[in-house]
Amino acid sequence: MEEWAIQTRNLSKVYGDKIALDKLNLNVKSGEILVILGPNGSGKTTFLHLITTVLRPSSGTALVMGYDIVGEPLKVRQVTSISFQDPRGFWRHKPAHILSFHASMYGVSSQERKRIVEKTMKEFELWDSKDTRFMHLSGGQAKRLEVAKLFVYSPKLAIFDEPTTMVDLDGKRMIWDKILELKERGSTVIVATNEVREAEYLADKITIFAGGRDLVTDSIGNLKDTVRGGDIVDLEFVMPIERNAIESIRAIPGTVELSIVEANRIRAMVNRSEEWLPELTEKMHVLGAKVRSIKLTEPSLDDVFLKYTKREEVS
Repeated sequence: MEEWAIQTRNLSKVYGDKIALDKLNLNVKSGEILVILGPNGSGKTTFLHLITTVLRPSSGTALVMGYDIVGEPLKVRQVTSISFQDPRGFWRHKPAHILSFHASMYGVSSQERKRIVEKTMKEFELWDSKDTRFMHLSGGQAKRLEVAKLFVYSPKLAIFDEPTTMVDLDGKRMIWDKILELKERGSTVIVATNEVREAEYLADKITIFAGGRDLVTDSIGNLKDTVRGGDIVDLEFVMPIERNAIESIRAIPGTVELSIVEANRIRAMVNRSEEWLPELTEKMHVLGAKVRSIKLTEPSLDDVFLKYTKREEVS
């Protein structure tokens, strides 16, 4: 397997005077799930359409499973499959016909297609709608069908654009678990979403887009560590805390802000609590200040998202 499923090289898309994607250089590792977060208009969908050859770049290019999207578009289409943000299907066709056609495009035999289509429809809770034309499906049913297209076979690169919009809570969890199964079967997966909870459930890596650019790409843990003072530590002491103990805590590297909540309670905003807490424990032991309880709250992915997108607005 190639180390990189996707390698973009100054990939750009321009519409008139609007830059939808701005010289993007992003590598996606084979076999992982990359989740793209970004506000509306950040370039997420444009990027997905470029790497699946739905759109042609204005400049730059990308390698998808080693194939150039400009020079080898047919080969790129043979190794990728995309679930679009807006469900797509001929209005008169029924779900089974749509899924069967999609499977046939990727070489699934007619005998195998029937079994796989039935299995997929049941897994995506579409079996009761098997005789319903596409035009009469509810928004949630149509979205499930759009996502289900990628499960009638295992694409090398599976791409989902907002996979759970219009889907109820039970359906969201089912789709997330199916996407994780797809990774386990060997697919590289890219998911574009606005839902932070979806990103946390799925992602091996997260990239944040804004203004057609990749602001940052890393694991969730590493991204949370970049939020200055993002870890909140609530400390409760057995006795009222003395001034020397407060100053000792304030001096611990990584302390960003310290506030006294009550005579025996302190709240500290710190960087990298996993390094800060052992030093706190040692200092309090030396001073004889007995800690009754420690409560740690890590920064959320929302905090990370706001940090990077607000920085982009200011710049």
